Amino acid sequence: MRVLLAAALLVLATPVCAHDEWANGTQVPAWVKSSCCGPDDVHHLTAQQVHAMADGWHVDGYKQVLAYGRELPSQDGDYWIFYKSYSDGSQTPVFCFFAPERSF
Repeated sequence: MRVLLAAALLVLATPVCAHDEWANGTQVPAWVKSSCCGPDDVHHLTAQQVHAMADGWHVDGYKQVLAYGRELPSQDGDYWIFYKSYSDGSQTPVFCFFAPERSF
């Protein structure tokens, strides 16, 4: 009985590093972890999925327009957006949005 109790306590005391890896097993960059949310909310985007329009940023898959000035500088030159989508089709507001610096 003591062995089972000790084993249970050891398992519970083991640190959990859920925010250290993306769902595909690659490492979450430290700058993302320190600036925003966890891997459950991340959407790593290609440049073709992000559109700079007159009224703001349009992101494929996200229903709202993001106002210019809300973006944070992307340290790896990629686009990243953090929000949750629910099974009923609703989405949370964007927690944060990383974009490369614009040249226009």
